[in-house]
Amino acid sequence: MKKISFLIVGVILILMGCGNKGAEAIDSTDAEFIAIVQLEQDLHIYNETASEPININDLELLSNDTVFSSTSKAWEVSFNYKDGLTNKNVATNAVAQYSVDPSGEIMATTHSFE
Repeated sequence: MKKISFLIVGVILILMGCGNKGAEAIDSTDAEFIAIVQLEQDLHIYNETASEPININDLELLSNDTVFSSTSKAWEVSFNYKDGLTNKNVATNAVAQYSVDPSGEIMATTHSFE
C-alpha cells in the first residue's frame, strides 16, 4: 500500500510539472513591446532600400487602440505617424499593425511604409 501511495504522489508531482505553458497569456503591455521590437526590425529592412527612410522617432504607438480581438484571438497593436492624426481618437495614417497572440507570437503584420 505504501508503494502505491508513493507512486500516486510521484505521478501527481510529474503531472504538475507538465503544466500547459500556452495558458500563460501576455497582457497588452507585453504585446506592445513585442510589436515595437518587430516594427524596429521591419523599419530597418525597409530603410535599407528605401529612397526616403522612415525615422522610428516619427512614429508612435497608438496604445489607446491596442485591443484584444475576439475574432483573431490576438492583441491588435497599431502604429501611426506622429503628425498623421487629424483627430486624436481616430488614426488616419496607419503605418503598421501587428497581431500578437496570447503566447507572444506575431500572427499577422500589416504595414504601408511607402
